[in-house]
Amino acid sequence: MLRIRLNSQELDRLKAEADRRELSMSEVIRDYIKRMPKPKKGAEHSEEAPA
Repeated sequence: MLRIRLNSQELDRLKAEADRRELSMSEVIRDYIKRMPKPKKGAEHSEEAPA
């Protein structure tokens, strides 16, 4: 599970895209992540900033 903070404009944009695609907001985010380039070898455990 990941918790993120969005400002009202970001949330509105995410909701609008989810509605447009008839998906949940989580599905829209997961779909976007799937389209990201895969990490280079050895970078799988890079430092993560606390949420």
